[in-house]
Amino acid sequence: MNKESEGRRINGGHVLKFVIMSLLGIFLFMVLLPDGAGSFNIPLGFAINWVGTTFNSLRIGGFGLVFLIAAVLITLSFLGTLVAYVFKPAFIMDNERMKNLFYSHPVYFVSKLIAVAIVWMVYSGVGPEWLVGDWVGGWMMMELIAGGSSGSNLITIFIVLGIAIPLLTDFGLMEFLGVLVRKVIRFLFTLPGRSSIDLMGSWFSSSAAGVIITRDQHEKGFYTGREAASICVNFTFVSLPFTFVIANWVGLTPHFWIFYLVICITVILLAVIMPRIWPLRGLNDEYLPEVGKQIEEEPPENVSLISQATYLASCKAGEATATGVIKSGLSNWLNIFMDLIPVILAWGAIALVLHENTPIFEWISTPFGWLLSVLGVEGAMEYAPAAIVGFIDMFIPAILLGGSETYVCESCYALYAYYGEICNDYCIEQVFTVPAQTRFILGALSIVQIIYLAETGILILKSKIPLNIGHLAIVFVMRTVFALPVIVLLTRLLFNA
Repeated sequence: MNKESEGRRINGGHVLKFVIMSLLGIFLFMVLLPDGAGSFNIPLGFAINWVGTTFNSLRIGGFGLVFLIAAVLITLSFLGTLVAYVFKPAFIMDNERMKNLFYSHPVYFVSKLIAVAIVWMVYSGVGPEWLVGDWVGGWMMMELIAGGSSGSNLITIFIVLGIAIPLLTDFGLMEFLGVLVRKVIRFLFTLPGRSSIDLMGSWFSSSAAGVIITRDQHEKGFYTGREAASICVNFTFVSLPFTFVIANWVGLTPHFWIFYLVICITVILLAVIMPRIWPLRGLNDEYLPEVGKQIEEEPPENVSLISQATYLASCKAGEATATGVIKSGLSNWLNIFMDLIPVILAWGAIALVLHENTPIFEWISTPFGWLLSVLGVEGAMEYAPAAIVGFIDMFIPAILLGGSETYVCESCYALYAYYGEICNDYCIEQVFTVPAQTRFILGALSIVQIIYLAETGILILKSKIPLNIGHLAIVFVMRTVFALPVIVLLTRLLFNA
């Protein structure tokens, strides 16, 4: 046994902990159960609907509890950022986590200002109708952020996911899968094997986490500029939980794993192609001069891949504690509620205002409408804007695609209309206005596009990675054009609804 493999005994208790907690996480996220109404849902879906319905049954001043929670959180987020920018207190500036949350890019400050203004205009009923009316600010807050007739809304979705995500990230599953896919990364994607960790960071946490990991590795000499750029626009994948949020919002929860399979196949194909062609291929393929090359990826001698994966997973599981899991969950909640929710509300409202009152998205999206028409997508020109608005923020396409009408049985229509109550849990029927296959295709496309200026774009532009706004726009368009035929073909083969 060589020196590196000495002391690498795998602790059976830690392995058991890794297996049990990871299987629990997989069960919660992946197993479909009958919902009693002829359809299926994952366990987390049932939990989300129950939490949302229960919270919103508690009404204060005419607003459901979830709305008030959202209003308080968005307000605290703005006030924290305002204090950080104006006073720069030590408890924020000297704490890395607090600084990242509140002393962030000016785009986040503006987003939070817009979000807090919308929240309180909707609450007070004061403001221009085009902004706080039923379709823009009112719909964003009352339906998307904090409402939903089924109990499913972003606040309750993220409350539940914040608890569940550590099961996937804190008990070794990420390390286990990361090791197993390392060997194929260089062959398929012309990237170092360690970039699989960036993919896992995005997959189980967030696309922003993937960019942050990549930026850090680039600045420490583990990636060249070309490698870091290729990872950021191909591997910083929207997380598995957030993909579920998108699927849920566009009415595809019963088909979630077909939806996710189509996304994964498309992303892998694009990740094979994109690093090998312009503009990524032509980027500087050197390490930062101030740090030089620091990477070595030779595996330990006489250690199998599965043994290495199990060892690292068991070590991670062994480090996990109840306190650590709680902190991880709280960290997820802080990142989501202090940054993501205000950004979604602000940019979603801006996009809806532009969509409803100007033809700008119709003009820009016309070429994509032609492509969708050639591919035979129903409602191609009408829904083409959803193919391009994701460049601003990841959730805006889902907002445009998730429009629906709610129906209740005739016997309790008046009861529902006046009191929001129904005769049983399955009385409400939600009918989507966008055709199912169109929702599937454009919903999957919004995930595959990867580049979102309001989140990953800002992080990339702030880093030393050799990508500018022009590069990001070009890559976004290329990913859209390359992905659409693949998604349409896979949808026709795998999805029937």
